[in-house]
Amino acid sequence: MLPLVAFLIVVSLAVALLAPLAAFFVGGRRFWASVGTDAPAGLLERHGLEAGDTLAVQRAMARGRRAEEDRVRPAVVEWARTSLDATAEQERRHPTRKAIELGLTLLGAVAVVFAVLLAVNDGGAGAGFWLVVVLSVGLLFNLVALPRLLRRNLDRAIERNV
Repeated sequence: MLPLVAFLIVVSLAVALLAPLAAFFVGGRRFWASVGTDAPAGLLERHGLEAGDTLAVQRAMARGRRAEEDRVRPAVVEWARTSLDATAEQERRHPTRKAIELGLTLLGAVAVVFAVLLAVNDGGAGAGFWLVVVLSVGLLFNLVALPRLLRRNLDRAIERNV
């Protein structure tokens, strides 16, 4: 039983150290890093909006809600479509990134399973245990939940503002 626990600790610490570094290295700039920061060139001019309207467009788009003002809605739809198109283009240009993300997701899931096994076998009260849990959950959230949430919100923004 002791060799199993030692093995689990070593693997968990390796995952805790290597997974965030690998995610940072292969992640590059994600499309959601630019969602809501800079409007596509000419967006405001094409829709007759002022710079002050950018915030309303950003909020409706990022939250997947209907814009309060009718004049802002076409800009929300265009910006959301542009963001989704940029995402599809990035995925098309970097096909290996999807495989790497899948591998990191599986690695995070394995780390969570190992953390549960450590908690059951060893009490899991040490700082290393909580480090593995927090890093693994963060890794899973960033690779699985966040992209789906943002894509869903962009799709909703298009539906509700057309």
